[in-house]
Amino acid sequence: MIINYDSPGQLCNRIWSLLPSIAYGLQYEEKVLVINFTEYSDVFDNLNKNKLIRFSSKKHLKRFFLSIKSRGYIQNGRPNIFSKLFHLNLIEGWSNRLGNAEMVVDQAEELRRIFSFKSDITGPVDKIFSSEKDNIIIGVHIRRGDYKEWLDGIYYYTDEEYRYQMYALQKQLGTGVKFLICSNEKINPENFKGLDCFVIPDSSGAKDLYALSRCEYIIGPPSSYSQWASFYGEVPVKYIMSSDEELIVSDFSRIISFNTFENGNILDID
Repeated sequence: MIINYDSPGQLCNRIWSLLPSIAYGLQYEEKVLVINFTEYSDVFDNLNKNKLIRFSSKKHLKRFFLSIKSRGYIQNGRPNIFSKLFHLNLIEGWSNRLGNAEMVVDQAEELRRIFSFKSDITGPVDKIFSSEKDNIIIGVHIRRGDYKEWLDGIYYYTDEEYRYQMYALQKQLGTGVKFLICSNEKINPENFKGLDCFVIPDSSGAKDLYALSRCEYIIGPPSSYSQWASFYGEVPVKYIMSSDEELIVSDFSRIISFNTFENGNILDID
């Protein structure tokens, strides 16, 4: 049995850290127990529908594993007393995200099914998108918050810099382009005059994530959040890697596993 016990960051960091071991379990029919996802389980519909994969709140067990980890008794991927005596493969979180990339690709359909959102997330978003079916919707992920400090703020862009990219894409795609703006900070719509923009009413992190997965294209700074939206919705994404580049539609590609694009490109920001 594989046990995921560590808790690396927020929702999408957490999902990406789980995918390699869940994909392995699906591929080789080995049971996987996830005990580090309780905070986010209420927005998903099928977490426990697959007989091999179980999401459960086991706080005492998680606390125990974290305690012995802090004492150096277990380390990710190395043999320990639990693997030797009980055949338990204890998986830490974020350091595991790059593993089993081919299995993630092979098991992508079932992974999407496991992490499908509940109807109270999808319903309001689907209603909005059904009314926009004649338009090309570009999801704009404006990531602020911690990005002001992360890597010295290299991917912390202004509204003006986002607007520049949006105009460039609108020019390439022609008429019928609308922009869904998603952000972890309040956005001033006056900063995007001349562009047809909208937001998800009464939104949340989960609603915005699902909405991005419904778009035709996604842009934004490199982020595990928009990577998951691209993977989940099979949506081409292009990351703004510097403020002075101009995005080109032909460069967009879907995420097929963590940091990996369908066109073969690899996102390297570590």
